[in-house]
Amino acid sequence: MLHRRIALFVPHQGCPKDCVFCNQSRITGQKRENRLTEEQVRRTIEEHRATIPPDALVEIAYFGGSFTGLPRSYQRMLLEVAKEYIDAGVVQGIRFSTRPDYITDSIMEFLIQYGVTTIELGTQSLDDTVLELSARGHSAAQVKKAVETIRKYPGIEVGLQLLPGLPGDSKELVMETVQKAISLQPDFVRIYPALVIAGTELEWLFHTKQYVPLTLEEAIDLVAGMWVEFMQADIPVIRMGLHSSEDLRTEGTIIAGPFHPSFRQLVEAKLYADLLDLVKQEVDPKEIKKVTLHPADETALRGSKGGNWKGFVKQCSPNIPLLEFNSSLHRHMIEVSMRDGQVISYRLSALADLESSFL
Repeated sequence: MLHRRIALFVPHQGCPKDCVFCNQSRITGQKRENRLTEEQVRRTIEEHRATIPPDALVEIAYFGGSFTGLPRSYQRMLLEVAKEYIDAGVVQGIRFSTRPDYITDSIMEFLIQYGVTTIELGTQSLDDTVLELSARGHSAAQVKKAVETIRKYPGIEVGLQLLPGLPGDSKELVMETVQKAISLQPDFVRIYPALVIAGTELEWLFHTKQYVPLTLEEAIDLVAGMWVEFMQADIPVIRMGLHSSEDLRTEGTIIAGPFHPSFRQLVEAKLYADLLDLVKQEVDPKEIKKVTLHPADETALRGSKGGNWKGFVKQCSPNIPLLEFNSSLHRHMIEVSMRDGQVISYRLSALADLESSFL
């Protein structure tokens, strides 16, 4: 089943204040005062409908701010327009992001009238010191309570958005956050390594040397470690790294931090490099006949400029293993066929057991 989202941005309009890392108008390319009109919502939905396959599962997605913190009349307008398309069978649901402390039973009772299907919580961290230093204004306990409240309403998925590398954070605290997040059993997770964005308090902390952001290499290693833990727990990570909006790419927007437009691909390539290293440790590489994987994982396995695969083949010399593709295989795994006929499966999630590889 194809999944598609019609994204509409309501930047920062529902947030009570600025967190140290946040400048939503920069991140989304939308100004805070730009409130969507009913006409704009309808026009955007209609424009997207023209490009979406008729058999796709479609959600209208309100992103960019704390949706349930918006004025109730504004929420109602946005939800009512979306509900018309749900009732007409054009779309199948509504998703939005909000703060954990902006979820209550009364709020949920209001939302379920309109066909809300997914709520993403701006969690950032599950360490209270990190949350306090980031001026989030909520606690880890409030995240847990929000998830429990949403779970009272079957049919609504809950996602967590995590920002490793915030003030006071560390590799150990990040991985503790991962384990706490897993215990909440979200339906999915997004991971956005913290960036220093122009116009934020984090920019001032950076310039006054009170904050040191993750390097790109550190962020790749850290997020790789986070991802395999979520993989092992069967929790999808649906995004890694901020979407590269036009404004985000504008010179002077990102002051420092591990931004890369293909961040997820870098993480995947790092994990496949580790997986190929694991294979070489467990079997004689000279006895490998072929490696089979899902075709969608080819780029990640080969790595930057083909370096992963070239290095692996070199270790197998003088025999050169074949690289084959099978779309019936699960993603993020490989099958290694040995010359004696043995076939061994390796999954990226197995790397979660090799904690020293990441910390």
